[in-house]
Amino acid sequence: MAENQDVGQQGFLSAFKHFFVRGLAALLPTLVTIAILIWAYELVDRHIGQYITNGLISALCAGVGPPAPGTVDLEKDALRYGTPTDELDAQGRQLTREYKIIHHPAHSQKDGKPWSSPRRTRALWEITFAKYRLGLVGFLLAISAVFFVGFFLASFIGRTTWRLIESLLVRTPVIKAIYPHVKQVTDFLFRERKADFAGVVAVQYPRKGVWALGLLTGSPLGAIQRTIRQDMVTVFIPSSPTPVTGYVVTVPREDVIELSISIDDAIRFTVSGGVVKPTSRMPVPSQLPHNGPPGRETGQLAARASGGER
Repeated sequence: MAENQDVGQQGFLSAFKHFFVRGLAALLPTLVTIAILIWAYELVDRHIGQYITNGLISALCAGVGPPAPGTVDLEKDALRYGTPTDELDAQGRQLTREYKIIHHPAHSQKDGKPWSSPRRTRALWEITFAKYRLGLVGFLLAISAVFFVGFFLASFIGRTTWRLIESLLVRTPVIKAIYPHVKQVTDFLFRERKADFAGVVAVQYPRKGVWALGLLTGSPLGAIQRTIRQDMVTVFIPSSPTPVTGYVVTVPREDVIELSISIDDAIRFTVSGGVVKPTSRMPVPSQLPHNGPPGRETGQLAARASGGER
């Protein structure tokens, strides 16, 4: 009887583990995508949107004055949407910074008459923005600001201005040690023209007998080509699981094996550590039509990669 119970428990644990891992594999990509979107929203809102929102509140305080009566409840909304403090009132309610400012006599009365001081006016607008989620306006304006910066940099004046700013940055102490490296990463991730890979190849790396998946990038450096005096090609070997980094090797063209898979499938294969196998079938370069002379041993893939430095 005890043995049957142990077998049953093991079967349950095995089934639970199997279905849990399956469910995790199904949900994890969606959860990670949502987490990245939330992180991006918080990044933009924290570093740009909140400053725009504060600017809008300051402009409204200076140009409009307090919000219209009835826009916010001075009791409930001030306690619900304000910034909490460590103080409690006689009813045991946790007070907020805005509540204390709104109801303080020095900010609500002047010469015995109703009055709203600049601090009280700002507190009222802060409660209004929090209640009606108007902080999203700052986020949307931040997105618009980024768009217009990109639009401006697309012009001749914008490019010239930005080159002047960058020239100052790369000569500024401390910043010059950080900015160029960060720029290299952002240029790689966000540039409009992606790396012009000619195709997917296999090369022996890091030693003979060990084959690595690589992306054919072009012809080698002119100095290498002139020194070796052999037909060479340059191959980028992406790292796993981060294919944005890797190694660049220069190998004889004859040692490169051209593969009939797409670049996207090669990247997925690298990111997954070899778990995700290529699904697409592409014609091998030697099967592609080309305008080269008869009897040419290299395929069109290698020919497409020969437009680099001489």
